Amino acid sequence: MKTLNRRSFNQMTGAATLGAARVHAAGPANRRPNVLFVFSDMQRAYSMGCYGDPNARTPVLDAFAAQGARLDAAMANTPVCCPYRACLMSGQYAHNNGVMSNGVTFRPTVKCVAETFRDAGYVTGYSGKWHISSPKDAKDPAYGFPVKGTEYGSYKTDRHSANTTDVALKFIADKSKGAAPWLLFVSWILPHSPYKAPPGYVEHFKDIKIPPNVPVGEATELAENNLPDYYGMIESLDDEFKRILEALDKAGVAKNTIVVYSSDHGDMIGCQGYKAKRWPYEESARIPFLIRYPKAIPAGSVIADPFGAPDVYPTLAGLAGVPVPDGLDGVDFSALFKGETSKPPRDYVYLEMQYAYVPWPGWRALRTRRYMYARLKERPWLLFDLENDPWEKNNLVEESSQRALVKELDARLEKIMRESGDSWDVVAEDGDPEKWVPGGSKQRSQYIGTDWPGMGDITGEGGKAKGGKGKGKKGKKKRAKQ
Repeated sequence: MKTLNRRSFNQMTGAATLGAARVHAAGPANRRPNVLFVFSDMQRAYSMGCYGDPNARTPVLDAFAAQGARLDAAMANTPVCCPYRACLMSGQYAHNNGVMSNGVTFRPTVKCVAETFRDAGYVTGYSGKWHISSPKDAKDPAYGFPVKGTEYGSYKTDRHSANTTDVALKFIADKSKGAAPWLLFVSWILPHSPYKAPPGYVEHFKDIKIPPNVPVGEATELAENNLPDYYGMIESLDDEFKRILEALDKAGVAKNTIVVYSSDHGDMIGCQGYKAKRWPYEESARIPFLIRYPKAIPAGSVIADPFGAPDVYPTLAGLAGVPVPDGLDGVDFSALFKGETSKPPRDYVYLEMQYAYVPWPGWRALRTRRYMYARLKERPWLLFDLENDPWEKNNLVEESSQRALVKELDARLEKIMRESGDSWDVVAEDGDPEKWVPGGSKQRSQYIGTDWPGMGDITGEGGKAKGGKGKGKKGKKKRAKQ
């Protein structure tokens, strides 16, 4: 296993190896575009060739990136499965739609993306992993998609990505024949852990290069054991994505379809000495985001401005000419994507994680083009200069030379929290919050030798990990509505 410098990743961007896919015009000239949003689960941004990763085998995705825009700072605002999906559907931050952890009931105060497109005349469909808990009395928990179990509402956590793709292919073939435009979401569970590539893929990754922010020891062992399967799963998705692009071609709708490829969050896999997600680090929170719309988005575009999950809804609507309701936290980036302006509608992404390995009330963060700044309730926590330290190896938060910058970013973060309705007191009403107490089961399953603030007793045997911070409070907090 070799060590790789992240800067060499970034210098290899744009290494697409396939020619542009054929696109065909179809349907009335004034018909609104179809919208296809394809996303994986637990796929960090630099896991594809188009993001400069030499480990990856993603020729289809690399070619697709060259046909539209690649976003280099797309972020999962709350980097874990359910919260991301709720942000995506509602265009709202987690503290506003209620989903701050897995299993928490989704209570958006706006029409969700599929409802808005449906009301604008779109046929809607969803295939794959849903993972959003709805109120028990909800008549249509799919929020504008077909009700669970109907022909184009295949919601199941299926590790066989081909099954999810098959539902999508049928939808594309059937609905492209009609007069109405369509909106389709396709959600693959791969490359989510447990890391196990489909047969025939892991063999392609015998010489994986380990990122330099993986500490020597247990973290390196974790990366060495799991990255071959991780990349194998991603290569299998590249093949599935090829099937979807071919279906668009065959149906004659590729030119008039907005196509996105993204993910719900990343995965540490040993980076910084951690596992899984729920961290503000790039490996956890930064996701791939590729978008193609031949009629409007210039091919080969690279967008460095930060873009968050709540921004997806208004941006797709903006590209499609569909009006959105009031009350969204996301903003419309469509003019930037189309090259009509060089100024983004917002120059940061706000991140929040109330229930994390860092105990409640977790952390809040601000991601700009250059900086990632995160704080705990009690104090500033992380500051990375991503321009000069892309692997986040040098935390500047305690540097005397950076005091003014820390103060500036902290003030911005406090203002964003206040204006968005977030606070350090917000508490989930249900779901899995009790699992995130210091020393709880979630923390014990995470530990691979690197401590974090407030980690408590993670041995489960009354002791504490080497360098640990003590037991912390394990008592349940009273749940309250916002």
